[in-house]
Amino acid sequence: MPRPRPLPSAQLGRAFSVAEALRCGVPASRLRRGDLISPFRGVRLAIADDGWQPRCAAYATRMPATVVFSHVTAARLWLMPLPQHHREDERMHVTAVAARAPRGRGVVGHTTTRNPPTETIGALRATSPARTWADLSTVLTVDELVIIGDALVGLPVSISTCPELAQAVHEHAGRRGSAALHEAMPLIRVGSRSPRESRARLAIVRAGLPEPEVNGEIVLPRRIVHGDLVFRSWRVVVEYEGDQHRTDAWQWAHDLERYNDLAEAGWLLIRASRFLPDADLASRARRALRVRGWTG
Repeated sequence: MPRPRPLPSAQLGRAFSVAEALRCGVPASRLRRGDLISPFRGVRLAIADDGWQPRCAAYATRMPATVVFSHVTAARLWLMPLPQHHREDERMHVTAVAARAPRGRGVVGHTTTRNPPTETIGALRATSPARTWADLSTVLTVDELVIIGDALVGLPVSISTCPELAQAVHEHAGRRGSAALHEAMPLIRVGSRSPRESRARLAIVRAGLPEPEVNGEIVLPRRIVHGDLVFRSWRVVVEYEGDQHRTDAWQWAHDLERYNDLAEAGWLLIRASRFLPDADLASRARRALRVRGWTG
């Protein structure tokens, strides 16, 4: 079988609609060749370009101006730390304003009567981070909402603020998921660097321990450091170590210097990995705090 003729430059390297290709003189027979797929009705995409982001771009070619990416799809575009099964959801979640919810193969449609706050991610229109977080309340647990909320206002770069999240909670009042949002909102803290820190903080507080500072600043004689979870009054700090702390020689040496400086300054250090269960971490924190005089 002869190789398919090259597509016009206007269609190379991106998704395009069938109508657009026909207007550019591409024969309908060319659009049925095996090097193209149809991720959505009326859309074509080169097999080599298939993937999550290209599929979003593909759907955008047929998406009316009154429709935006939302829910799990918007969360993935915003790189929110979703649970694994949601990160693997390849369907397009989209919301229409004052119109019937979009339908089709691989599409989950939603509808709203009022314009949701939206932003662009590259060239893609999506609900804002705060609105996306609120929309997720129908499929996430309270803890999962807290973890994502922490990430939105966290470090190293925040893409939302606590007032914006609070406004989203207010606007979501009376809708499904509103109770979970009201429970999650007071638990969100600025400064978290990872979902692991957020989960541990929740476990520690629910175990009846004092709430630690998230990435709290610690002034030492020779340097200023930041502890992942800091119990300042008792000079106890929890430090999480990802695999890069073990495999990166510079990071390993830098960590040793920090730990030695903390010990010299009288801080009791708890080192944790992702394999340490939250309940065990809470127990270790309890013992360390009692050694330092906590009587709770």
